[in-house]
Amino acid sequence: MKRLIFFALILCLVLTACSPSTPEPALTKVTLNLTYIPNVQFAPFYVAIENGIFAKYGLDVTLAYGNEADLVALVGSDNQQFMIASGEQVLLSRAQGLPVISVRGWYKDYPVGIASLKTSQISQPADLRGKVIGLPGLYGANYIGFEALAAHAGLTDADYELRSIGFTQVEALVTEQVDAVVVYLANEPVQLRARGYEINLLRVADYLSLVGNCLVTNEKSLSERSDLVQRMVNAMQDALVATAADPDMAYEVSRKYVENLAADDPIQKQVLLESIKLWQLEPEPSEVEVKRWENMQTILLNLGLMTNQIDVREAFSDAFTQ
Repeated sequence: MKRLIFFALILCLVLTACSPSTPEPALTKVTLNLTYIPNVQFAPFYVAIENGIFAKYGLDVTLAYGNEADLVALVGSDNQQFMIASGEQVLLSRAQGLPVISVRGWYKDYPVGIASLKTSQISQPADLRGKVIGLPGLYGANYIGFEALAAHAGLTDADYELRSIGFTQVEALVTEQVDAVVVYLANEPVQLRARGYEINLLRVADYLSLVGNCLVTNEKSLSERSDLVQRMVNAMQDALVATAADPDMAYEVSRKYVENLAADDPIQKQVLLESIKLWQLEPEPSEVEVKRWENMQTILLNLGLMTNQIDVREAFSDAFTQ
């Protein structure tokens, strides 16, 4: 009898070992749209893929790149669910009836500034009077940031000349085609200093608080896929913290995604470090967020880019970061 029980136990163990294991739950496929092109500044999202952070939250994320206005139309129409967008784009889109909404801030400081050679003696916004200012074009965060700073200093369009130069800020400045250039704080200033130029840098964030880039979805996702939104927000939070904690690891991971990113490029490594300084690693209080959105809307209204005021509290949700 004991022998029969023994063989029965052995057979049970063999059958258990041979039976198929419980399959892992399927990951939710998601496209995350990034503006611009593959760049080390997007390191958190590369880290989230390679280090399994997205997978930890049940997400299979594909990164896509493109024009911000085109991508926000896709997200607003619910053809896709997520993108990184600038705060002004969220407000402009909502004013046009697109139900996009920010669910997690990425930047705590507005990432735009005005760079000039030290010899130009532009050390405060008022010094921009009578100057030629180069910027990519009369659109986007560069344009909004400059106009916000100029207005803060009491300057009008008649006090300076804006010149569209594309993304040639470094060359345009060092060859003295313009007196100053509008830049992303983590990018062109690093390049200029690496080439040995002494510069003055006016940071928009030192003078007024504006909404920077953020994780954006749409109202339908909030109402029908709130769990998916929460998982994306949680993954982004973990990815930002992981990248900030180990920039060397994040840089190495980025090399898989950014073409021709060298193993030891001191300029691009510094770009990543400067980017991290701007990030919002912890959620901000609601009143701080509201003020940033209100300030941004005021700028857009003053520029005539928005004609009607909207309720900025409907442009963002902090329900997923509390």
